[in-house]
Amino acid sequence: MKKIAVLLLPFLIFLLFSCQKEYSLENGGNNPNIIGTNCRIAKIVYRDSAGIVAKGSVADIINTIDQSTNITVFDSLTASIDYSSIPSYAGDTIHINADEYYLVNPSVKNIRQFHGLIDPTNPGSPQIDIIYSYDGSGYLVNKSYALTSAPGSPYQSVDYTYTGGNLTHMVSNDLTVGDKIADADITYYSFLAPQNFLYIFPDEASYAPFTQFLNFGKKPLNAVQNLIIKYYDPGNILRVTAVSSFTNYTQSVDGYILSVVMSGSDQPCLPAPAGKLLFSYMCK
Repeated sequence: MKKIAVLLLPFLIFLLFSCQKEYSLENGGNNPNIIGTNCRIAKIVYRDSAGIVAKGSVADIINTIDQSTNITVFDSLTASIDYSSIPSYAGDTIHINADEYYLVNPSVKNIRQFHGLIDPTNPGSPQIDIIYSYDGSGYLVNKSYALTSAPGSPYQSVDYTYTGGNLTHMVSNDLTVGDKIADADITYYSFLAPQNFLYIFPDEASYAPFTQFLNFGKKPLNAVQNLIIKYYDPGNILRVTAVSSFTNYTQSVDGYILSVVMSGSDQPCLPAPAGKLLFSYMCK
């Protein structure tokens, strides 16, 4: 009987550990040495800055033809799913729910338009369309917002500036009054150029999980070091500044980021609260 108990103990420990990792709350889930070929982020796990307490994760189930099929935001503190979307595909359209969808450029497969709601939590709120514009190198350089009821009359514009293959500045303007909504400055580590890392569009908030898992053109060449976002009240009056620093990067042998510590402000555009971020990848 004692021998049987000894044999069963490792199995029970393995089973318990596997159940706890259903939403990858404990680690990034990859071999730390080699990730693979042609891989992209499939999961971002966030913990406290010491890496001890699991806070949650945002994850995507990516199928064999590189489509996002189940995007989930999981809160490990309450052991509950905060948000879930099962995108469906029809031609050049990616439906994320009954009311909202993305349109894809058929030739290069990046996102060219979004149809959604001003308030995503209210199906009865005004509908909007966002047009995405890219430069000749494939970087997203502009987003233009218009009410679906008033096509061709944008009410908001977001412009992105790149330096050396990195998004270094963003400005969002209210076109109806000419005021600034927000602007941002981003710096990078020149010596750290990871493979297929994060999109950083500082203006994004409501749809940040989709921003990370869908195709919005080329990603920054280097790893982010500092992100500063300023938000303004009407009249270009500075309301608040969000400052985040990224340190203690760990990287696989083949150049993928495994973890980083984000300190300072939370940054919904990533999407993750401040703390230690761990990354898992899906490879083609």
